[in-house]
Amino acid sequence: MSRVELADGVVEGTVTVDGVEVRYFDSVADHSATGESSRGPIVLVHGTGGSTEAHYGYLFPLLAGRQRVVALDFARPVRTRAPLTLEQLEQQVVAVIEAVLPDRPVTLVGYSLGAVVAAAVAARHPGSVRNLVLVAGWMKTDAQQELRNQVWQRLREERSEALGEYMAFCAFSRPFLVAAQALGEFTPVLTAFHPDGFTDLQMELNRTIDISDLVPSIAATTLVIGCTHDQMVPKWHSKALFGSIPDARYTEIESGHAVVMERPAQLVQVISQFIEAPSRHAAGDVIATARP
Repeated sequence: MSRVELADGVVEGTVTVDGVEVRYFDSVADHSATGESSRGPIVLVHGTGGSTEAHYGYLFPLLAGRQRVVALDFARPVRTRAPLTLEQLEQQVVAVIEAVLPDRPVTLVGYSLGAVVAAAVAARHPGSVRNLVLVAGWMKTDAQQELRNQVWQRLREERSEALGEYMAFCAFSRPFLVAAQALGEFTPVLTAFHPDGFTDLQMELNRTIDISDLVPSIAATTLVIGCTHDQMVPKWHSKALFGSIPDARYTEIESGHAVVMERPAQLVQVISQFIEAPSRHAAGDVIATARP
């Protein structure tokens, strides 16, 4: 194992799943000396085209200050010509949990496509997931998402320079983009995404998502987080998850889909408050938007 720069003491390792190595990062420390070990470990699952660094670079160190945090980077399956399946990504998450945190129920946090994967893992492996946090996730792809995906695919096939602009337009909220432009930080926003062949497979998978039969069987204590200005996965998708999971509560953050970049501190605050007392709010509660 080698050390990485996500936070002090973080180590990197791999597990092999169906012939492919899946990389993970582990903060290791359980904070038992400070009385925080009762929070239990968190496992972070990133979204489409992302990675631990890209989607959780801000969140990982903040969360790791109070409990053990593990995050994984999805790996492209060996069968490169076959379509990517949700089950393959689920297997990678389960393999990391079983290898790093055996017999320890976790709080599973999923963002975007990672939320879809996390929900499926919670439904199929209830013994492994005590608490569940779904950020900007969805149950079933709708016509709006398919249209956005088709436009993305056409720009990608044409190698259009407009792809970065289109992705930024879809991912970030208007207030964030206006502020970025005013501060002279607009170019980094447009160049933050670097799609590759594995991203293409994930985008194809996004067009076929339907876990509506699985979601009602989730037994974990769940927090669903919607994003008020989300154009990629509009917040009604999060509300549909909230309404379908028996032990769920719901809150919103005033952000676009890229909440992990727009509002990382606020997102950490919301997740931390939930982890401190998952049942503080009853199932079915709509929690007022937290302020940083």
